[in-house]
Amino acid sequence: MFVKDIMNRKVVALSPHVPIADVEALMQQRGIRHFPIMASPGGEDAPVGEGERLVGIVSDRDIRVVGSEHPDAQPGVTLRSAVSDIMTTDVLTAHPLDPIEESARTLREHRIGAMPVLAGDERVGIVTGVDFLEALVAITGVNRSSSRIEALLANRPGSLAELLASIAALGHNVSSVFTAERHEDSIAVVMRVETANGHELAAELRALDYAITWPAVS
Repeated sequence: MFVKDIMNRKVVALSPHVPIADVEALMQQRGIRHFPIMASPGGEDAPVGEGERLVGIVSDRDIRVVGSEHPDAQPGVTLRSAVSDIMTTDVLTAHPLDPIEESARTLREHRIGAMPVLAGDERVGIVTGVDFLEALVAITGVNRSSSRIEALLANRPGSLAELLASIAALGHNVSSVFTAERHEDSIAVVMRVETANGHELAAELRALDYAITWPAVS
């Protein structure tokens, strides 16, 4: 899955000259927490449009500290000031074809909530932490009828394939597989299996000598 598959394509971009009070009002009206800030070649009086370039991003957190005693508040900046006075100018961006796990890692490492998505210099979307959470739900299959099975396997080639073959032989389909922990001699895997009775499947796998750690023995 790539950024293009989860990003919001309907991006509202603002000029750096918009008053902070207007940005705050737009955030409240539209339920948006981040706005890319785009500058047009024509300058302050030109509308944001063709030829625009990304110059910053502003979040609801940036606005919340305006006029406060918070250490991140800019001295002398008020709600009447231009959004350029508080926007972040060193903007991290994503490409539509970036794998979502790499972009999610960027958000986590830099502790940011959103990244504009650029194809070259063209703004094509924005991706947020919420988008990655929704992608996680979709990838794991939690939103479909299934059961969570966690197993501890030997860390050797073929051990996972053997477990999947055993589940298939019991008449079940595995919709997703993740590695939870990896050690020198063992690996923990988490699966979503398309069955409503995870406890029964776990018992059948234990009877085949698999170390099933979830669901717990009842």
